[in-house]
Amino acid sequence: MTQPGFQHRALIYADSDDFLAAAMPFLRGALECGEPALVAVSRANTALLEGELAADAGAVRFVEMEKLGRNPARIIPFWRQFVDENEGRPVRGIGEPVWPGRGAAEIDECERHESLLNVAFSTPPAWSLLCPYDGRAFSDEVLERVAHSHRAVSRDGVSVPSAEYAVGKDCFAGELSQRPASAVAFGFDRDELADVRSRVGRAAERAGLSAAGAFDLVVAANELAANSVMHGGGAGTMRTWAEVSRLLVEFEDLGSIEEPLVGRLKPCLTQEGGRGLWLANQLCDLVQIRSSGGRTTIRLHVSRPMVGV
Repeated sequence: MTQPGFQHRALIYADSDDFLAAAMPFLRGALECGEPALVAVSRANTALLEGELAADAGAVRFVEMEKLGRNPARIIPFWRQFVDENEGRPVRGIGEPVWPGRGAAEIDECERHESLLNVAFSTPPAWSLLCPYDGRAFSDEVLERVAHSHRAVSRDGVSVPSAEYAVGKDCFAGELSQRPASAVAFGFDRDELADVRSRVGRAAERAGLSAAGAFDLVVAANELAANSVMHGGGAGTMRTWAEVSRLLVEFEDLGSIEEPLVGRLKPCLTQEGGRGLWLANQLCDLVQIRSSGGRTTIRLHVSRPMVGV
């Protein structure tokens, strides 16, 4: 169960003034107490905070969330490093994983990320994280689900404990969006791993990925195919398809994933397993995992060039 030491609070703001009215006291409090503060929000909100902090902006570390959080699975190891490098001192962070322009799949994974934060920081040291959500940009359904992963939610200047806060949520449950009829399926076992690599390479070339992007995707796909062979019953099925802005590669096998933070904690040198999903998260723009009933599906997303834009 999450310990009181991790203060995970959401802010649903109505406009820029509303955002600053909540975020600035939070940061000023850190500066007054001598607590390290790190802000990872949208470019627009970064500019607002830097302008309001003025000469004090240099005392706060800023990171561009559009880069850091492009794949939401990269955010937890980032916060983990920040907390660890301060060696038990109380710290404060502002993190905005969901910003205007995020797609439905990204928002879904961000919601799962927010719940997994409570798992990742379920033990001391104590620290505080404020997560802003632009109330103008998202549906009521998205904003209502914020209460599931945060112990308190602030809105209209009032902060209240969340009655919807859920402990122990299964972040691998649910279904992925339906595949298109055009998805190309390929069954593989240990002897077809080379075919997996070549098929993904050709799909990346057709989708217009750069040589570097294609290489990264082939590496990630090879890791997941090898995981299917080793941990998923000795075989699996790969599917590939292209959308307007993305290329998707999906793996399905008869394995089960039970470690909630798999792929989100950097594996140590002596660790057995866990490297494949970690590597996939570093190389791909989005990685979706669904695992239940003795079946696991992992979907890789990579951005492709927007032709004619």
